[in-house]
Amino acid sequence: MINKRGWMIAALLQVLFLLLIAGSYYSIDYFGKEIKIKTVPVDPRDLLYGDYVTLRYDISTAPLKSYRGDTAELDRGEQKAYVVLQPNSDGYYVVKNVYTEKPDVTGDQVVLTARAEKVWGAGSIDNIQLTYGFERYYVQENTGKKLEQQAKDMDVIISVAPWGAHKIVELNP
Repeated sequence: MINKRGWMIAALLQVLFLLLIAGSYYSIDYFGKEIKIKTVPVDPRDLLYGDYVTLRYDISTAPLKSYRGDTAELDRGEQKAYVVLQPNSDGYYVVKNVYTEKPDVTGDQVVLTARAEKVWGAGSIDNIQLTYGFERYYVQENTGKKLEQQAKDMDVIISVAPWGAHKIVELNP
């Protein structure tokens, strides 16, 4: 009897775990805040793993002076970062500051997690390269190349949940 009860509890816990995973993804739509960001051009690439679009955003690069931490950490390679975005006058979200610890935000600001790496720009201006994890967007078969060609002038709507989860909701060519 105890063995049967133990198996039933284990099965119930597994089902609850799977429901929690699925629920966390769909809860982004309910609790998330939609933000609009601007893409920048990317050279089209061969599609290797099905059709997808490689997207690059204005928010993928930030000036080093926006980093609120020890920049020596960035010299050692990629670091986890918290990027505070705020809307500009055109309604697009842009980088305000980059932090090593999750900051508190106010009003229209949102926080995205990213991998940050120091890169050297033109002249003596140093920048931070930010990778968010939504740079690759899978699309219907045979539509990837067309969308990549439009990526230089595309808006992307992203839903950002209060706990930091995010997903692409819409591409607007």
